[in-house]
Amino acid sequence: MNKIKAIYDVVKSMRDKKEREGIVQVKVEEDGQQLLKFSNEFQHLVDGHVKCKIQSEWNYEGKEGKHESTTEFKRNGEGRCPFHKRFKHGENGGHGPGFKSKADTILFFLRLLNELKVEEQGENLQFSLVLDDEVKKLKEKMQGKFEKNHSFHHHPLKGLLMEKVLLMEKPQICVNVVANKNKEVEKVTVSLQGTFEKDGQHELNAAFEVHFSK
Repeated sequence: MNKIKAIYDVVKSMRDKKEREGIVQVKVEEDGQQLLKFSNEFQHLVDGHVKCKIQSEWNYEGKEGKHESTTEFKRNGEGRCPFHKRFKHGENGGHGPGFKSKADTILFFLRLLNELKVEEQGENLQFSLVLDDEVKKLKEKMQGKFEKNHSFHHHPLKGLLMEKVLLMEKPQICVNVVANKNKEVEKVTVSLQGTFEKDGQHELNAAFEVHFSK
């Protein structure tokens, strides 16, 4: 099967969808104990309105809590982020990354494309990717963002989780995407597993899932 054609068909199908509905779920555990549980039931309507129902639970470093909320808003224009201009021109006064950095990014994604597997399962398509050797490059990119992004300092749990991921020696990331016969994504799963040393050895497991019902 032509991987490029399969990816193109799925991306085009998802781009052309007028409405989307589903749920995002995130779970993070350390040494078998739950650190974070998060879910977001969402609806993206044809008129641009977005509805979300968010639930979260956390338990880390003696801090426990729960949160539940609903929100509704209308997307800006064609769904663009209101901060689009900020990122379009780079965050360094219009001075974006140099050619070598851009070339490295292109090569990174080409290697991912080479490793990507596409299989037909009945009427569905399954895309799968296991990241082992490329995780080092990802960690380097994450390390740079972690050091520069001050938002981590204002969100302790976010910063704590990022720190644990960066401490992992050989984390494994698995990505699976299932698309139906209409080339519409039905499910996305991303899992992260690994160990790190900090006052002893610890095991971290994280799972991210998106289920589209419409």
